[in-house]
Amino acid sequence: MRPTAFLFRHETIVLAVLVGLVLVVGQINPAFYSFFNVFSLLKNSTVVGLFAIGFFLVLVVGGLDVSFAAIGVVSMYGTVKLSLAFFPDANVVVLCVVAALIGAALGLINGFLVTRLRAPSLIVTLGTMSLFRGFLLFFVGTETIRNVPEAMSTFSAANILSMTAQNGARVGLHVSVVILLSVLAIVFFVLRYTVLGRSLYAVGGNPVAARRMGINVDAVEMFAYCAGGLLSGLAGFMAASMLRLANPQTLVGSELDVIAAVVIGGAAITGGKGSVLGVFLGVALIVVTNNSLILLGIPATWQKVATGALLLAAIGLPLLAQRKWRLPFMSGAETAETSLSRSPSE
Repeated sequence: MRPTAFLFRHETIVLAVLVGLVLVVGQINPAFYSFFNVFSLLKNSTVVGLFAIGFFLVLVVGGLDVSFAAIGVVSMYGTVKLSLAFFPDANVVVLCVVAALIGAALGLINGFLVTRLRAPSLIVTLGTMSLFRGFLLFFVGTETIRNVPEAMSTFSAANILSMTAQNGARVGLHVSVVILLSVLAIVFFVLRYTVLGRSLYAVGGNPVAARRMGINVDAVEMFAYCAGGLLSGLAGFMAASMLRLANPQTLVGSELDVIAAVVIGGAAITGGKGSVLGVFLGVALIVVTNNSLILLGIPATWQKVATGALLLAAIGLPLLAQRKWRLPFMSGAETAETSLSRSPSE
C-alpha cells in the first residue's frame, strides 16, 4: 500500500482524532491517565464493542439490524430466569453459552424474515425489536432481578490484573476485556482470511454478482444475522453480570452509541465496506468522548449531543473532502471482486 493511501485511510484519520482527544483531555485533567480511569474505559468498551461487532457483521452484508439491544435484553433476562429456575449453580461459561444461544436464535429469526420476505432489513428489525421487547415484558416479566446467580456476581469482580492506586484503592483490569479482544481477533481472522469472510463482503458489495459467482447469498445473510444475535446475547449477559442485576430497561438507548461507533469506524450503511480495526477505533472514540465529558465536568446530557455530532462528522467530512479535493479515502473494505480474487495468504 502506498504511504499516501495509508494516510487517507478512514482508520488512520479516526486514530489521529482519538489520539488528539486523549492528549487534550489528559492535558486538562491528568486523572484521565490514571490506571483507574484507563481500566474503566476498557471495561466500559466491552458491551458497546460486542454490540458493535455484531451490528457490523450485519452491516457488511448490506443489512441494518436495530434490534440488537432488544436481543441483548431478552438474552440477559432469559438466561437469569432460566438459571435461577433450573441450574442456579451453573458456572459463568454455561451462562454465557445460554445467553449466546438465545441471542443466536433471535438473530436467526431476523435473518429468516429478511431473506424470506425480501423486505427492507430496517423495517423487519424494527418490527422484531418491538416483538422481542413485548414478548419479554408480557411473558417473562418486568421486575428487576437483583438476586442474580452466584456465578454472575463472581464474574463481576473477576480481574486479570490488579494493582493499588496512589490513594490506596485497588483497581483491576476486568476479564471481559480479554473476551472482547478475543472476539475482535476471531472476527478479524474470519473476515480477512476465510472464504466466508470474503463472501460476507461480496454479498454486501453486490449481491447479484455474488450470486452469479456461486455464493449462497441467503445462507451468508442468515449467518451474519445469527452471528450478530449471538454477540448481542453475549453483550447483554456481560452488561447484567457487571451490574449484578437483570433489568429489562438496562440497555435501552444504547443503540445510538453502537451505530455511531460502527459508522465512525468507516463501515458503510450500504454494505460491503468496513474493517474490524475501524470498529474498534470507533468504539474507543465513543467511549473516550463520553468519559472525557464527565472528567471535564460537562453534564452527561451532552453525551448524546457529542455522539450525534461525531456521527454526522464521520459521514459528512469524508464526503465533502472527496468532492472538493478528490482525496482517495479508504476504509480497508473489500468489494465483491477483490474479496474473492485474493488468495488466503494475501
